[in-house]
Amino acid sequence: MGRFGAGHVKAPAAARQFVGGWRRALAAWVCALGGVLGLLAAGPALAAVVVQYEVTSLGGDDWRYDYVVKNDGSVSELLEFTIHFDLALTSNLAVAGSPAGWDSLVVQPDGGIPADGFFDSLALAGGLLAGDSLGGFSVSFTWAGAGTPGAQAFDIVDPVSFEVLESGTTQFAAVPEPATWLLMLAAGGVALLLSRRRRWLALAGAGALLITAGCGGGAGTSAAPQAETARMRALAVGSGNGLAGVQVDALVLKAERRVTRTVYEYDYRLRIANGGAALAGVTVELVGVGAGTQIVEPVVVAGVLPAGQKTTPADTITIRHDRSKPLSLAGMSWHFAVAPVVQGTAAVGAALANAKVTVIDTAKANACYEAPIYTSGVGQFTCTVRTGLVAPLLVVVGDPQGSYAPMVSIVEALPPSGSALVANATPLTNAIVSQLAPNGNALALLDNPSLIDLAKLATIKANVLAQLAGVLAAVGAPTGYDPFTTPIVAATPSQPGNTADHVIEMLKFSSVAGVNHIGTIDNPTGVPLAGLAPGAVLPPPSAGALALGSTMQMMANAFRACFAVPVNQRVLATDTSIPATSGGPEVTLLGAACQNHWHADYRNSGYRAGQRHYGLLRDSAMTGATFSLPEIMLYRDDTSAADNDIAVLNFRFLDANGIALNTVEVARKLPGSATAAHPSDWWLHGNRSVIDAVIRSFVRRGVQYAPNPGTPPFQLAGLSRFDTGIEIYINKDGPNSIGLRAARVTGPGLPPPGVVLTRPNPAFITDQTWLGIKNKNGNTDPAVATFTNDGNVFLLQRSLGLTGAAATTVRPNPNNGNGNNTQFMTWAHPLDYGFPIGSTNFIDFTQLGAGNTYSVEYFYDGEIAPRYIDSKTMLTPITQAISAWTLQWIENLTPATLGYLDPFDPKAQALTTMNLEWSANPFSETVSSAGVYTSASGQVVNDSVVFVARGATTAQAIAPQGASFKALTADGTSNRSIQLRYRMLDGSYKDSTWRYN
Repeated sequence: MGRFGAGHVKAPAAARQFVGGWRRALAAWVCALGGVLGLLAAGPALAAVVVQYEVTSLGGDDWRYDYVVKNDGSVSELLEFTIHFDLALTSNLAVAGSPAGWDSLVVQPDGGIPADGFFDSLALAGGLLAGDSLGGFSVSFTWAGAGTPGAQAFDIVDPVSFEVLESGTTQFAAVPEPATWLLMLAAGGVALLLSRRRRWLALAGAGALLITAGCGGGAGTSAAPQAETARMRALAVGSGNGLAGVQVDALVLKAERRVTRTVYEYDYRLRIANGGAALAGVTVELVGVGAGTQIVEPVVVAGVLPAGQKTTPADTITIRHDRSKPLSLAGMSWHFAVAPVVQGTAAVGAALANAKVTVIDTAKANACYEAPIYTSGVGQFTCTVRTGLVAPLLVVVGDPQGSYAPMVSIVEALPPSGSALVANATPLTNAIVSQLAPNGNALALLDNPSLIDLAKLATIKANVLAQLAGVLAAVGAPTGYDPFTTPIVAATPSQPGNTADHVIEMLKFSSVAGVNHIGTIDNPTGVPLAGLAPGAVLPPPSAGALALGSTMQMMANAFRACFAVPVNQRVLATDTSIPATSGGPEVTLLGAACQNHWHADYRNSGYRAGQRHYGLLRDSAMTGATFSLPEIMLYRDDTSAADNDIAVLNFRFLDANGIALNTVEVARKLPGSATAAHPSDWWLHGNRSVIDAVIRSFVRRGVQYAPNPGTPPFQLAGLSRFDTGIEIYINKDGPNSIGLRAARVTGPGLPPPGVVLTRPNPAFITDQTWLGIKNKNGNTDPAVATFTNDGNVFLLQRSLGLTGAAATTVRPNPNNGNGNNTQFMTWAHPLDYGFPIGSTNFIDFTQLGAGNTYSVEYFYDGEIAPRYIDSKTMLTPITQAISAWTLQWIENLTPATLGYLDPFDPKAQALTTMNLEWSANPFSETVSSAGVYTSASGQVVNDSVVFVARGATTAQAIAPQGASFKALTADGTSNRSIQLRYRMLDGSYKDSTWRYN
């Protein structure tokens, strides 16, 4: 439950938790050491606040402490201090003296909380400056311990925030100075003990601990740290109502925070006794308290209460109590209720663990008593529905690692109170819900829950299930299967999934030409998703695809076993002498845990297994990495006699630092190759390519800050818009790149003759590792296919703007209205595809779905014919620019960062570094890298790849050595761009850019 209510005052940085027990433990240690070392004097050399005391018997059990407080300079001005009196040993505290200009008070120990008492004194005007000391502080009290009262814990307090600035222990005023070695020994011993609690780390006070007079006991000589039973307080009987046989019979103090001089907040767990039958969905609400107490967080979600047992839920209540009055346990009253429970599983073909779950009603109110909610290791979550809420409810599951897109589900009706209803969140529920949204994005319902229409939802669900009839039959889905309510057992590396999970594993979802599609792993584009009207039936996956489940589990476990051992057991030998043009450094001998995983003939983009995974295998942060079951991105059934089926697998994992990463592998079926050590014909075999090359979909959100772009002096500046296209990455310095001069790429979306890429001009571009686009007429003649200064993205479409109608309107590509289709080689033009000048819809995006293949021919120096011809598969569809607004984006750089793009800001000057910061979007992917690009007077200075830590929202760009990022001016002769690249784990490319000119 939430800890704070409205009007909460900021808690101290170091909240005191059960300090009475530690105080007693410290004093007990002091006594033991004091018996051996003798007594230590006041005045250690380190600067600190010193509180000296004298103790006087007043007769019987009554005593008086007299204090002198000295500021040795650890705080600039001492304005308030608090001295603690042990709950078990002291009572009847009274102020016996207070110097002029100081307001002193006492608070009695309170066994109901339980909490120590204290003496607190506040400077009414000026406090104690460094070097000042002041006496006259006195407290009388009753002592219940043996012998003479001794040292006490104290805090120096900020009188505004009540943060503890320093902590220590009072020192007896009349003991001689010890030998230096004794002081060091004592101080070191106390520091060791106190290192478990930050508030006790003050060596000056630590040394002073060892001065108990006769070790008869200071305010802390009697006990070890408190166990939970010592923090438990029994409650009065008969204080609850609502459920027969159920009552709160004890409180367990978990934490405390000081709010004012006498007011504290306390967090308690509740021990709940159930004398009746077993109950589910139980909530307990604190509805009444005694004098001096306020309710801050009243509700505990108890969940299931077994019959005839006592349960202590992890959830807590919070109260705020004025310590000038005793806490009345008998004054607390409770209300018990049972609520409807929504339980479900977040699954993506495997369990989605540690994902955040949000459940709201149609008024956008939080529907659950639990907050926040995260899925378990097997993807399960529970929501106890708040009193008074009614269905429908919207469920949104977001992966905090950004590995998966958010998933939306709908709870159509609530179960009876005290019972549970299944409400899954999967890509299939998300796809069905998306058909309720005008833009085809299910997250639109989060912004506008009024779009939830249960009658329409029922129709859409029925139509989609009809589309899936063949798939459901092939998988063996249970009769009456409902993607929202049929229980899912999600697959993990340690447990297989049930058929409801297998359904999700077989399906693929995409948007093609702005239309939602549903497919299978061997037919990823599939068919348009049904909506209010029925849709085409989706063919079932092949038998080979259906049988992949156990293989995926084996491979995930193999990865997990390999990275469970330390680096020196993973990597037994390496070769660092191999040049990058031959694949670079290589792990040449793997440890036993990592063998029989990659096939001996593995080759991926020119790299052997030990080269491709050289960094991963040698990374100590990978030790203990957790792997989920791989996502099957694509399955190809080889119907020839060889039966070499292939599967493109996306292995997602978290390293030891919790950073989400992935590696995409190509697995191949090699019949008859199974061994005892590798009991499967499926191996990680690589894509068999000899060149490091990737073809993937591209989408960009670009913001322009230059005024009036397109007009002088910014006639070359582009408008704010979305761009979409095809990124062609060919590593000019990687495996088999010596002599590589050009490549020609043909395939869907590209001009039929092909796009030709060549090496960047080394006179202008020195840090680029990839080929750039030279022409789009397919000409690879060495006399024509010379160096290029262009990029490697072939752009297909752009929008008129970023918002409103402009975001959904096509802006004609450059030179679209004239016959000059060669001025902008990186832009598609109608003439490139045989369409008339001025055409705007000459790209058929319906043909640009996932799974398209592209032919890549590689040309070398002195050769006219291609040396290698390769085939590349695009794993994701190409998004239309006019549909890109439906994606989730990081939209805001901080004002300080935008200063770099303002020619009138001081940051517009030439700089060697730029500190970048942006605002995160919880529903978008996170940023993997950033880039800064500047130019002026024909000179370019960039830092094109700035790696960004997982989940971070800051980065620092550094200009190349000896150079500065170019100054930005308002005359159109210079420009700057800031780029954020998203961490895309699906094989696509996406970025956001902000630019001036």
